[in-house]
Amino acid sequence: MLTRAEGDDEYETYWIGSFDLDGELVPPEDPNFSVPVQPVNLEPGDFWPSVYDGAKYSFGPGVDRIWWDNPQTHKRHPVQDTLSNELTRTLSRYKPQGGSFRVTPWNDVLTLVNLDKLPSQTRSEFDTLPRVVKNLIALRRDRGGVQKLPIYVGQVDTTPFSIEDPPSLTDPFQHKSDGVDSWLDSLGETSETEADNHTVGGSDTESDQVNDHDDAIPEDDPIDW
Repeated sequence: MLTRAEGDDEYETYWIGSFDLDGELVPPEDPNFSVPVQPVNLEPGDFWPSVYDGAKYSFGPGVDRIWWDNPQTHKRHPVQDTLSNELTRTLSRYKPQGGSFRVTPWNDVLTLVNLDKLPSQTRSEFDTLPRVVKNLIALRRDRGGVQKLPIYVGQVDTTPFSIEDPPSLTDPFQHKSDGVDSWLDSLGETSETEADNHTVGGSDTESDQVNDHDDAIPEDDPIDW
């Protein structure tokens, strides 16, 4: 269980304990439309027929790197753990350019996928989703503009993931023996820029950008919706 409390300048997140969560989510106005909190007997690619939530992580193309975005510092913490080949294949299949996934308290891995990216037979399964789940999807669409559907990807063996400190420009240089070529490769893809863009001042240059390689990774699962 987590809670947030207002600090000096912003809200801080605090861990206050844990408890076992199982059974069903039961709408008080009509218990007949209850849904399981931990669906079972799902295959990768199946719709997730319950509440979509969990710890959020991001990944690059090919799932070659995974990180956790700290919502307070907005820094990226690299994840040390690697996903299984099956999880990697499924995420790469539905999100070849990278994106986000979530890990539930029961280690289920979920992700949001555009409806037009799913096979026609899978899209027809939407009609069989519980009414409560359909309404939750509609809320995400109406309040957050999320035009995607949650699918089941698989399970991870162990959580929580181990994360590292975010990289810093003051860190020791780690590629002394590899030379400048390896160092450049570690920075990711780049693109040429015009000389006129290398200026100071003006509204177009005041915001900090990462690089084109990172900007291309979709922000496909907003937390605040």
